[in-house]
Amino acid sequence: MLQRLTGLLPEISFLRKLSALVGGTLAGQALVILVSPLLTRLFTPEEFGVFAVFAALAGILGASATLRFEYAVPVAANDEDAAALVMVAIVATGLTAALQTLLIWYFGARLATAVEAPALAGWLWLLPPASLTWGFGSALAHWSIRRNTYAVNGLNRTLHLGSQASGQVVFGLLGTGGPGLIVGYLVGYVVRVGHYLGSLRVGERRLLRSQPPAALWRRACESWRYPAFAFPSGLLHNSAELVPVFLVAALYGTSVAGLYALGQRVMSLPMQMLSQVASQVFLGELRGLDPAAIHRLFLRTIALFTGLGLLGMVPLLLFAPALFAIVFGETWRESGSIVQLLVPLYLVRFIVQPISQLLYAFGRQAIHLLSAGLAMLALLASFGAGHALDLDAHLTILLYSLTSSATFLLYLWISWAMARQQRVEVGVAAEI
Repeated sequence: MLQRLTGLLPEISFLRKLSALVGGTLAGQALVILVSPLLTRLFTPEEFGVFAVFAALAGILGASATLRFEYAVPVAANDEDAAALVMVAIVATGLTAALQTLLIWYFGARLATAVEAPALAGWLWLLPPASLTWGFGSALAHWSIRRNTYAVNGLNRTLHLGSQASGQVVFGLLGTGGPGLIVGYLVGYVVRVGHYLGSLRVGERRLLRSQPPAALWRRACESWRYPAFAFPSGLLHNSAELVPVFLVAALYGTSVAGLYALGQRVMSLPMQMLSQVASQVFLGELRGLDPAAIHRLFLRTIALFTGLGLLGMVPLLLFAPALFAIVFGETWRESGSIVQLLVPLYLVRFIVQPISQLLYAFGRQAIHLLSAGLAMLALLASFGAGHALDLDAHLTILLYSLTSSATFLLYLWISWAMARQQRVEVGVAAEI
């Protein structure tokens, strides 16, 4: 039994690279956690709700700004192709940020009114700069993974989250209100890009700058599946995660949205960020592995994150309301109750996200897109039922948590079946 359990652990290479990124992530998150009780006393739930709407928009638009070309960087055939793909992702970011500017000019005021936060309209103009910094940072982060400089990524996460948290505290102490949360949030992404640029070696800078337009166009055409499938699927997945704060604000007000946002913030910090880091390492490890090795890595990663997820989620499921009242103040006790409702969703997402790059490696981006579409349908159906049946906020959030968990479990089963099928096919071919 001991041998079987040991066999489920990821290999040393994976754990070493994961620990390099996790160390930086946890250090940055520790700063965020330490300042969160101060932030909840400097800002009201309504101000948190307005910020949550902005952060959700920034997350949806920023994470998709590169059209997902950066996912091709770690698995590119050589460094020249990878450098060209980095530049393709940066160019795509500039184009999508320009498009966002036009959309904000036309829809910005209407959106702010729809979520009952008219003061947000003027701050929406910060979304294009947020997307630029987010997209540039994502492209450079995947280049760092390509170059196996995981320590740089780890330190970057510490600087990113730490500067974000400290910036929000400083603006809160200055009495800036909700906009202080927004500006502090953007400071973190500016620091993120600046650190990545400063960490590039002279040869890397030269390689990135020397890519001719023809090479960029060629690499973009060869990697067409990423914008065709990964971009819409990523947009749908991010929307399924971040759009609920819009819907909560529209249906139940910005104060409830603020309570939801704090719960989401606490859940996302140690759990989701760790799984996002693991997905980057997992993608970097896939290069050069045969299907049997990929299947082993898949099973070991699932086993590791199931154990970690249960370790982190069970205390929240049992004690979240009391913990939130003690740590953040009695005003935020209800936020702990919302966290209890979200535990199933965040546990399953934490387990599935590290292996979410697997279908890309097998060229099955279309299945990834289908899964994202199902997640969005679950979201819309849940909040639609809450509105139609006049459910209270807690019942609607619970319905969303359970239906979305089911879509992630389906994705996990499909990924397992694909990994197993690839292993079997290779085994049959070897026997022949």
